[in-house]
Amino acid sequence: MSKYFSDARETANNNFESFNGSEFLNANGGAGGSSAGLGGATSQPYILSVANSTAAAVANVAVFNAYKALAASATNFDNPAAITISMGIGGLTYGEMLYQSMNKPFVVGLTYLQSTNNAQVLETLKISQKDINGNESHKSIVPTLDPYQQQQGSVAIAFNYKIDGFTKLTIAQILASATLNLYLYPAENVATGRALTGGAVVKGFSNPDVVKKDRVEIVGGNSLGFSGQGNAPSGRRMNRKRRF
Repeated sequence: MSKYFSDARETANNNFESFNGSEFLNANGGAGGSSAGLGGATSQPYILSVANSTAAAVANVAVFNAYKALAASATNFDNPAAITISMGIGGLTYGEMLYQSMNKPFVVGLTYLQSTNNAQVLETLKISQKDINGNESHKSIVPTLDPYQQQQGSVAIAFNYKIDGFTKLTIAQILASATLNLYLYPAENVATGRALTGGAVVKGFSNPDVVKKDRVEIVGGNSLGFSGQGNAPSGRRMNRKRRF
């Protein structure tokens, strides 16, 4: 029995769970069993910084879409000159990130948005995917602040989507002189080169624990939780705690 509980605990710890406690899904929308626990290493984010250098908002800013952004006919990665996209880790370039997305696709499990302009993190994101057969799909994501969070310039989005050479992430607009930082935490990625050294082609990652799950505490009160006079609770206090 001890080994059974040990194995169950290890599996639970390796599960990549979203901030609201639900498991991440696979790229095809299935349950997160195969995504979670394939590798067990803690997910480390890909950090992108999208900046607008002008005093006017720029609409429909494109991120990724590598096959088009890296084409010879594209300028500024298929964005207006006012937009600059860079990596949050020194020595790396956005162009290198695009090349990697073509050769090492990944599934995002958690998207974390941050900006000093509080309104910027609430701009809608649209995820567009297609294949060479002409099939296309689009999903709009509306960032929403948790009513219990204190920071207004950050939003955590628990939504599963795949990034490859065809995937396009469109930001509704980058506001005037604003910078949006995107932290993309992979739930799993694919690297065929791992097979050459005996590794798994698909590798999963464990929960980065960026956002803590809700915890409810009941303090005091009698065993039934009522004073005996009407339905008024007696000596009970509920604390909802969330950390960002």
